[in-house]
Amino acid sequence: MKIEEKNDEGTIELDGKHMFVVRNGVRIAKRVGRNWVSLMPGVTVRDIKERGSQHEIEIIYSGVLH
Repeated sequence: MKIEEKNDEGTIELDGKHMFVVRNGVRIAKRVGRNWVSLMPGVTVRDIKERGSQHEIEIIYSGVLH
C-alpha cells in the first residue's frame, strides 16, 4: 500500500512501513521516530506546526541544485 500527500515542494509517501519525503521521484528524507533524516547531502527536512493549520514540512536546500 502506498499513500501520498502532496505539498508545494515534495510528496510524503508511506509504503506501509516507512514514511519518506519524495521530490522529483527521489526519496530525499526518511521519518525516524519524530524526526526527518536526510537521505541526500545538503537537504534538511523539518516539521512546521502553525496554529490553526494542518501539519506541514519545510525542505531546505543548502548548496545543492533542486
